[in-house]
Amino acid sequence: MAPGIIEIPTTHPKFTDIANQFQTKWLHTNVPFKPAKHIYFVLISATSEADYAAYRAKVEQEGNFVQRGRPEGNENRRFHGTTRQCTLGDPGNTQLCSNQTCGLCGIIRTSFDLKFYKGKTGWGRFGCGLYTSATSSKSESYTTNKTPSPYKAMLMAKVVVGRGYKMTQDDTTRTAAPAGYHSVLGEPDTAGSLNYDELVVYDNDAIRPAYLIVY
Repeated sequence: MAPGIIEIPTTHPKFTDIANQFQTKWLHTNVPFKPAKHIYFVLISATSEADYAAYRAKVEQEGNFVQRGRPEGNENRRFHGTTRQCTLGDPGNTQLCSNQTCGLCGIIRTSFDLKFYKGKTGWGRFGCGLYTSATSSKSESYTTNKTPSPYKAMLMAKVVVGRGYKMTQDDTTRTAAPAGYHSVLGEPDTAGSLNYDELVVYDNDAIRPAYLIVY
């Protein structure tokens, strides 16, 4: 089955959990909210899962987050928007496409990869990293359909945040979090360059696709 997606029934508590996070984190008042219609669990290979788990365990060993009441490695769920060349996730379509330019199927198939840095936007506010946000409506602005569909699709990723370094100003040449940190937390500030949050990690194994939200 892996890599692939499996639909979560609308009656399942996990559907409600993710749909609620998607709605409560839709903060842009100028972008009409569309509720989640279908949510899928993303299946990744055993090797990919093991590499992620090993990285999470390493970060946990360095930061002892569980002792402080946080998830292992300070793991969090974050949204990510990308290009969908196909109609994956539309009702009845759970088959990954073979289009090499389909960001959605590519991420589900092989996870996030730093080699595609700047592929969507042409730049990175905090350098060469993998970008997600706690704000679903921010990720919506990066979600693009290339094939006509009444639906859009957004990924929810699981991310090992570890110890996050807070930043409010651009640093486009960055290639890693500062020494002693595992990620960069781009935070909105009246004097800064961000209107909404960003989370950036600089290691492929710090992040994996977890759910596909179709809305």
